[in-house]
Amino acid sequence: MNGAAPPPSPPPIKDTIDANSGRFEFLKQTLMLGLAGIGGVAALFTDPSRVPSDTFSKWVLVLAGAGLLFVVAFAVMGLSAYANLLTVSARIPQNADDVDKYSKGVRGHARVVIIALSLALAGTVMFAVNRLFAPPTTPEGAVTTAAGFVAKETKLTADMIHFDKMETDGDAYVVTFSVPTTGNGFTIRVAKKDGSVAQATQQKRP
Repeated sequence: MNGAAPPPSPPPIKDTIDANSGRFEFLKQTLMLGLAGIGGVAALFTDPSRVPSDTFSKWVLVLAGAGLLFVVAFAVMGLSAYANLLTVSARIPQNADDVDKYSKGVRGHARVVIIALSLALAGTVMFAVNRLFAPPTTPEGAVTTAAGFVAKETKLTADMIHFDKMETDGDAYVVTFSVPTTGNGFTIRVAKKDGSVAQATQQKRP
C-alpha cells in the first residue's frame, strides 16, 4: 500500500436532489415574480401617457425590464435542469456524469437569476427615486413635452402643430394644440411634479 488517500466518493443521489430542492423552490418563486414584474412594465405601455418622457427614466426602465426577462428565462432553464436531474436520478443504472451536469446546471441558473434580480431591483429603485424626486417642470417645459407627445402621436413635425393655449389646473399644466392639416385638437395634461404626461385627449374641431 502506498498510503495515498482514496479519491472522495460522490455524494449519494438523494443528497444531491435534496441539496437542490431549495433552489427548485427559489426558481419557482422568482419565475412568478419575474412574470408579474413583466406584466407591470407592460402595463406602462398600454397608455402612452404613462410612458416616461425623460431619457434617464427610459433607460432605467429598460434595465429593470431586461433584468426581469433574464429572471424568467433562466428560472425556466433552471427548472428544466432540475426536472432533468430527477429524470436521470430515477434511471437504473444511474449515470453519475449526467447527475453532476444537471446539478451544476440548477446551481448555475439560480446564480444568474440572483444577478438578474439585482439588476431588475436596481432599475426599479432608480426609476422610482427619479420619479419621486424629479425637479418640478416649468411652463415652457410643459409645452415642449406636450408638443413632443402630440408630434409622436400624429407623426407630424413641430411646425405642423399649432399651440393654442396653456392653463394651470391644480398639480398639472393643461396645454392645448390644434393640427390644421387634420382638423383635430389635443388637450394634454402635464404633471408639474415630474413633467410626465398625465392625460391626453383628442377632439375633432368643427
